[in-house]
Amino acid sequence: MSNIEQAVPAIAARVDAPRVPFTVYILAFTILAFTTSEFMVSGLMNDLARDLPATVPAIGYLIAIYALSMVVLAPPSSILLSKVRPKTALLVVSTVFIIGELTATMAPNYAVIVIGRIVTGAAAGTAYGVTISIAARAVPDRARGRAIGIVMGGNTIGTIVGLPVASFLGNAFGWRLAFAFVALLATVALVAAVVCVPGLDPGPPTRLRSELATLKNRSLWLAYSTSGLLIGSVFSIFSYFSPILTQRAGFDQSTVPIILAGYGLACAIGITVVTRLSDSYPLTVAGVGSLIVLSSGLVFLVGDTDPILVLIGAAALGLAGVSLNPAFAVRVMRVGGTSFAVNTVHTSIICFGIFLGATLGGLVIDTSGSVHSVYYLSLALAAAGAITLLPKYRTVREELRTRARSAGRRS
Repeated sequence: MSNIEQAVPAIAARVDAPRVPFTVYILAFTILAFTTSEFMVSGLMNDLARDLPATVPAIGYLIAIYALSMVVLAPPSSILLSKVRPKTALLVVSTVFIIGELTATMAPNYAVIVIGRIVTGAAAGTAYGVTISIAARAVPDRARGRAIGIVMGGNTIGTIVGLPVASFLGNAFGWRLAFAFVALLATVALVAAVVCVPGLDPGPPTRLRSELATLKNRSLWLAYSTSGLLIGSVFSIFSYFSPILTQRAGFDQSTVPIILAGYGLACAIGITVVTRLSDSYPLTVAGVGSLIVLSSGLVFLVGDTDPILVLIGAAALGLAGVSLNPAFAVRVMRVGGTSFAVNTVHTSIICFGIFLGATLGGLVIDTSGSVHSVYYLSLALAAAGAITLLPKYRTVREELRTRARSAGRRS
């Protein structure tokens, strides 16, 4: 076969590849703001503990509270909002999020900041389901993984840019400015959504019983379990990055935002790779990711007093932590569809994993008196997540065979 004959199918595939509408990028920016709020506590932990005042585990619980709010309050909110236009749902939850973020900004004590975290968590959890559903409906099925990857890329950019910037602002000018910064980001996202997100039809009306029936699928819950356990493993460590970096590895507090930016860069690399592979190999990506998360936990366990090993472990968590979300989402939607309920429950399960990792991590630290103990928890959760993939081993093999046959035809 000549070079020209080989090039024609590739060129045709590129021309035929669907373009992702600008709406998807607006949704990604919305997720950027929410992600910054969710995780920035890990970079402000020492300042929050000193100012409120509260213990370090109590501050870690702010991440868990946010996640638990997403778990408990987001699914019923999503079902209620499924009766309105997706754009209206997005604007409502964005407004509620801003109110919650401003409440946390002005919190005079720990109790009020907890209230703010509950409100923002509920809004963010609902928004994740709404944005993913809008993105999935905005493109053809064959581009769904790419669109979701772009939306989840907001999560990555929030980690690369938003999280370090918020951490820098908090360390330099006080944690309240960091919370105000996130409220500003969310306001910009809200205005952009008003202008740029189209008013999609809410679709045919669905009954609550129908929505709940969809959630009875066993394969769907197996997919949910993989997502929750692996993310829980990551966040049992990530929730306590600040004390790990400063107390165990010996880094100065001023370097924490820089390391968080490096972690975010690893997330960017990971999500770029995962986005490209998710449409064809969601299970294979999840399997490889589980092995990387396990390896990261082992690196922290044996070398958390070595700065170089800690950086390697952090990079591994970035490559295969939240970066796996597009693959998780594609797997879930193949089994359960693209409804608000399916996607919001998936988000809630992921957030329950975050809650589980952060909460159990705090309990482990309180009980043992050392942050080093959270690595055992991380390894246990990662191993459980890997086990949930074993029933799908044949599907993974089929994905790889399909890839091999495709490569053989191209050659």
